[in-house]
This record gives sequence, C-alpha cells and structure tokens, in this order.
Amino acid sequence: MERILMNRAEMDGVDKFAFWLSTIFRLMLIIGCIVATLTGNWMHLGFFIYVLVVTFLPSLIEKRYKFKFPNEFEVLIMLYIYASLMLGEYGEYFEIFWWWDLFLHTSLGIIFPALGFILVYVLNSEHQVNLSPFFIALFSFSIAVSFGAIWEIFEYVMDGLFGLNMQKSGLVDTMWDLIVETASAFLMSTMGYLYLKKDIHVNLFKNAERKFIERNPRLFRK
Repeated sequence: MERILMNRAEMDGVDKFAFWLSTIFRLMLIIGCIVATLTGNWMHLGFFIYVLVVTFLPSLIEKRYKFKFPNEFEVLIMLYIYASLMLGEYGEYFEIFWWWDLFLHTSLGIIFPALGFILVYVLNSEHQVNLSPFFIALFSFSIAVSFGAIWEIFEYVMDGLFGLNMQKSGLVDTMWDLIVETASAFLMSTMGYLYLKKDIHVNLFKNAERKFIERNPRLFRK
C-alpha cells in the first residue's frame, strides 16, 4: 500500500508539471498569435498557429486509441516542440548553434522508438497482435526512421512553398539528420530488445513500463 501511495504521489507531481508546462507554452503561443495579428506579420501568425496545433497531437492520439501516455513522455514531446520550432526556427538557434539540429534529431531517435514501444504495448494488450521482442524492437526502430523521413519531407516542402531554410545545406543536412536519427533509434531499439529479452536491466525502460501500466489499467485486465 505504501508503494502504491508513493507511485500515486509521484504521478500527481508529474501530472501537475506536465499540465503547467503545456498551459504556459500554449499561452505563449496564443500571445504570439495576438501580437503577430496586431503587427500584421502573417508568416509568424501561421507559424504560431501551426505549433499550437502540434502541441495537441499527443492528446488527439490518446483519445483516438483510448490510452494515456506516461506524463514524462508528454513533457518530452512538449520540450522537443519548443526546442525545435520555437527556439530552433523562430529563435534561430539552428544558425547560432551548429550542433542544435543534430541534438534535436538525436532526440527524435530516442523519443519515437519509445512511442513505437508504447503503441505495441497497446496492440498486444488489446490482443490484436502478439509480436516477439525482435519484432517489437524492429517496429519501434521503423517508427522512428519513418517519422524522421517524414520530417525531412516536411522541411523540403516548407522550403519550396514558403522560401524558408529549414534544410540549411540541403542534401548534406538531410543525410546527416537521417544518419543521426537512424543511429540513435537503432541504439534505443536494441536496448529495448535486450530489456524485453531480460538480458539487461534498464531502469529507464522498467519505470516507463510501470508508469504506462499504472496509467492504463484497462489494457492489462485479464
């Protein structure tokens, strides 16, 4: 009972942090939209609206598939959106720090395999699939690489349509982004595979698994 109360208190603290983080971030975006409208800066208005919509994607996924992400995962996604779109594009961190782009794409290679593992957990628990540890890791790796490729296509389209410079040095930037994402995704998927095979003990995966089960008891009822 004491352990359950500790877990509940821990989750409540994370819940509050995630709530206030997302609320403050969205308020900043709404203020940005108002300022952009008053100054007639329609490109910035479109950018702020786009980022605001993206912040609701995790919630939409949860409602669509009827499960809840661990709040730590939602915080990571929110921080990534802020670091990539607000600091990177709007704050021009991509120009100020040469390593900012590589850092973000490495983060993608870590976040999206976790998303893949979560989706497989949902599918397995709903008895729709029954994948082995190898195919769970392969699925997670594929999810990460696919999202990375889709993001590069998005950058290319935005540069072509709106004259932006999201791809920086073009082909070289795109290839390094994909290489970094693929390498980090392979590392995370391999660690996940070894964890599922019980060959290694990783607190990161163990805690994520526990919190996902706690937030989604419906999926694990026998």
